[in-house]
Amino acid sequence: MDTNEQVVPTLDHVIGQKTAVAVLRTAIDSYFYDRSKSSKELALGHVLVTGPAGTGKTLLSEIVARELACNLHIELAQNIKSPEHVHGALMMLEPGDIFFCDEIHELLPAVQVTLYRALEERKLFLGKKHIVELPPFCLIGATTDEHLLTRSMRERFRIHLRLTHYSDEETFLLIQQRARRLGWTIEDQAIRMLAQKSRGTPRLAVRLLESAKRQASSKSTDNITADHVVEMCDTEQIDSLGLDAVEQRYLQILREGEGAVRLNLIATQMGLPRQSIEVFESDFIRLGLITKTEKGRMLTAKGHEHLAASSSE
Repeated sequence: MDTNEQVVPTLDHVIGQKTAVAVLRTAIDSYFYDRSKSSKELALGHVLVTGPAGTGKTLLSEIVARELACNLHIELAQNIKSPEHVHGALMMLEPGDIFFCDEIHELLPAVQVTLYRALEERKLFLGKKHIVELPPFCLIGATTDEHLLTRSMRERFRIHLRLTHYSDEETFLLIQQRARRLGWTIEDQAIRMLAQKSRGTPRLAVRLLESAKRQASSKSTDNITADHVVEMCDTEQIDSLGLDAVEQRYLQILREGEGAVRLNLIATQMGLPRQSIEVFESDFIRLGLITKTEKGRMLTAKGHEHLAASSSE
């Protein structure tokens, strides 16, 4: 097994997100300094991580837990349906632990009240006379839109990290690093092609890299080439912007519509919930492929050009 596979990511290994990493490094160094002077149990300040889907919010939280040598408890906000669920999760924490809540904006308002009261008072109020003291802990909340949180919840976070999409160069380095860690060899041209199709999203970059590796392995080779990337894209129906068949269908629906097309109609034709469509719509807007109006979604000139180019390939 390649020794690189054993490398455990730390903040020093994080590519991109320079501002967020600098803020986090400062917070961690400050925590260790304060802890060295105190005889009390301490925890890192509560952290809100905001950024587009797939840009590394969960990974950063895992790295923080590793840097602090503490336990990481991960919960998806959709699974926390009542204040009692919050009580159960927080009562599992030990001093200094991290409680990571993904998509924290999806917590119900009543649950947010219970959670921020626990942050503020470090107590759980289970009844009129039943109060549970909580150990010092760090809440890390991850969200794609901080403004969907209640103001009271947002104000409980002392550290705010804002993640952004990656440049092609940062994505190139990320794919290169990932391949080396896994012991895979890959041509620079293949990395460049994958980076261009990743739309600045590390999660997509990793998925495309893994698909290219499968393509290479199917040809009985361990070296990923540009040809393997081309073959992978043909097999999986991925276009020049890294859009898959479902995302391409969305654009085709807009092209077939006469004028603006409402989201409900798009969702019905695609057989997908509105929320799923809204996730990749943000990429289309950022790439300049669509625009939103009061009447619905419309293809831009760039969107029409992309579909025309894809059809001629």
